[in-house]
Amino acid sequence: MTDTRGGMVEDDASLAERIVRGAIRAYRLHPYHEVDGPVVAETCGLAPEVVDRLFPTWDALLLVTYDRWTQLRGTRRAAVPTCTVDHVRMTLAEDVADPGLVRVLAGVVTIAASERDFAELFRKRFEEHVEEITVGLQRDVDAGTEHIGIPTYQAATQLLAVQEGLQVQMLVRPYIDVLVEFDRTVRTLRQGWREPEHASWDLDAALARG
Repeated sequence: MTDTRGGMVEDDASLAERIVRGAIRAYRLHPYHEVDGPVVAETCGLAPEVVDRLFPTWDALLLVTYDRWTQLRGTRRAAVPTCTVDHVRMTLAEDVADPGLVRVLAGVVTIAASERDFAELFRKRFEEHVEEITVGLQRDVDAGTEHIGIPTYQAATQLLAVQEGLQVQMLVRPYIDVLVEFDRTVRTLRQGWREPEHASWDLDAALARG
């Protein structure tokens, strides 16, 4: 698109894309709580009024930024994950190299747990992530590459707890090697997964375990 003087003029879609890229860069450069509209505007070289016009609410910009950033995960992998656990480990390794994203992931938890307008949308993103891991684990079980004696959605919840717990720890305990801890924890998880979960009323099984 050109203006009457022959110069290029960005349309709203291009401007919105530029703002989202600027938001990602701003979160990489600054602590989570310091990023706001003026900071994003400065980062992407636009007037704050432009950011406010295209994203009237901050949560809207945060949601679009969150979606775009998480979609970028895995797009530059040189190797293909062999299973779902391997996929989660690769994702965690990418997070170690991109702590700005982890700060955003941790920050949106408070929104998802609130009653704000966009809370349900952020909760939906978490549920979708659990479903993705559940489907992946079930695929691995069906293929015989993973042996899980409990419902796969329970295994997915446990695996996600490890992933998200280590994401938080890498922010507050940067000296630990989260990939080493992930491998140690997954070994323990898999041992537990291989044992079928007995019903609470199964006295014979309880006595056998005792």
